[in-house]
Amino acid sequence: MTDSQTWLPQLNEVAKPLHADWVSMRRYLHQNPELSDSEYRTTEYLTCAFTKLGLPTHIPIDKRGLTADLVTFKHDPNRWIAIRGDIDALPISDAKAVDYRSTCEGVMHACGHDVHATVVVAAMQILTAMHKADRLPWPIAARAILQPSEELATGARYMIHHHALRDIDAILALHVDPTRSVGCIGLRHGTLTAACDAIHVTITGNGGHGARPHLTNDPIDAITHWVQSAFRRLGRTVNAHQTVVFSVGELHAGHSTNVIPDSAALSGSLRSLDAHSRRIALETLEDVCRATEIENNCKVKMELGFSAPAVINDDSLVDLLTDTATAAFTAGAIEWIDEPSMGSEDFSYYLKQIPGAMFRLGVAGDQVGHAPLHTPAFDIDEQAIMVGAKLFAASVIAYFDPNRTPIPTENA
Repeated sequence: MTDSQTWLPQLNEVAKPLHADWVSMRRYLHQNPELSDSEYRTTEYLTCAFTKLGLPTHIPIDKRGLTADLVTFKHDPNRWIAIRGDIDALPISDAKAVDYRSTCEGVMHACGHDVHATVVVAAMQILTAMHKADRLPWPIAARAILQPSEELATGARYMIHHHALRDIDAILALHVDPTRSVGCIGLRHGTLTAACDAIHVTITGNGGHGARPHLTNDPIDAITHWVQSAFRRLGRTVNAHQTVVFSVGELHAGHSTNVIPDSAALSGSLRSLDAHSRRIALETLEDVCRATEIENNCKVKMELGFSAPAVINDDSLVDLLTDTATAAFTAGAIEWIDEPSMGSEDFSYYLKQIPGAMFRLGVAGDQVGHAPLHTPAFDIDEQAIMVGAKLFAASVIAYFDPNRTPIPTENA
């Protein structure tokens, strides 16, 4: 059988001259970001890229997100693998002094989704070029999934609803990582990211004149008590060995300096690594609501907003990425991740359906790529695009190695 030492040099030969095109694609996407639920132009642009490759695409009816397939089997394949990227941006103003900075005021690819999308297209371009040149060592069946609305944790479910996982047996994804150098691949078996629940609390009291607070049921006083109690109680009810992080990101109340309002509201996020600690934390927050109602004579209502389960990597697919990265680069390219991230990723919804794995792509170079995610200065060393594209493409090929034991799935 053909081994990676035979086909990897050919993959490298195909990939090298394409890098300039990938940089141009990433910079176009960076200059033209679109917020979650509004990724229409981005979808159209990426669809054109796949059309140029001659790959059939499928776009959901409301024109956001797409899939593209490359099948080289002479008959229907008995296995498929997908590579997933996301395409939405964040409501952050781009502060970089570069010619590819965002042209959309207040909107920016501050989480690297422009890179994710480009790497997926680039990997499919490598595979297509190898297929056309008859350089693939064996047949493959790969699907690119480019999803909208990851930042709202709704895009993965949206794509699943529109049949993005039909016939798919396994799925891979990446996330840029400015804490790692270009050429480094972060990998972890098991839990990679935390589950996340959005928490919304509304407190309704009885407002009045600021000079006569004794005649009101002050919702601002109540909501400050709620926040302090929530932080204190969670630290006393959740096992210290079971990591839970609760943060308040929004608090809204009042409109005038001398008026006590009728209501106040807050929103925050609850992050947990296992189902038990999540349940205990949610029950604790409900207890805080009941206590706040009694202590402040106000009505307290807590609702859950968007959520995303934990990303739990499949061991066999982590091994696939490990072996491929070692062959394509070196064993030193792999950096093992010691602890799960308390960030969240809606890639987890795909993993509720099929095995999958996500890797971290180092993007920090000598001069650029060190700014944290979700900040106005975020940028990458664009050499990372080549690393991600080659790892995706090589992993797809290796997945179909006739000597490799297939991952058992419901589709297999």
